[in-house]
Amino acid sequence: MTDPVDILTTSQRAVVDSLLDVLIPGGDGMPSARDAATSGRWLPTALDLRPDLRPALETFLDAAARQLADGVEAADALRRIAIDSPDLFAAVTGLLAGAYYLDPGVRDSLGYPGQEERVLGDDTDSYLDLLERVVDRGPVYREPATMHEGGIR
Repeated sequence: MTDPVDILTTSQRAVVDSLLDVLIPGGDGMPSARDAATSGRWLPTALDLRPDLRPALETFLDAAARQLADGVEAADALRRIAIDSPDLFAAVTGLLAGAYYLDPGVRDSLGYPGQEERVLGDDTDSYLDLLERVVDRGPVYREPATMHEGGIR
């Protein structure tokens, strides 16, 4: 797992936190993204799972930081990014939401315990029964449509 200290600079973490305050403010029994330590604890884990999104995150944070430095409110900065770069917005906000839902407290608030191991019995016999019915039935297909002088046949 990536060391959380190495993932974001202090200024990048401040930008992420200001954006998360708008994106996931908390309420109705759910913690805010800041309370769930999304930028400090869970974003590094999310990036370990999706390292391909690191360049998108950096581009997103650079764009947001420039706007925030110009006095644009976080909500307006998010709107501008969503309009100007919808794919970037979707990728990074999905990453941030995913990081938020990694927090056990968030999952507890939802009543979702997370992925649980399930031990299934040996279902080889039922699989073989299914295959036997397919083999006994024989091939079933339709001739594909072909082009001829009068159109599709």
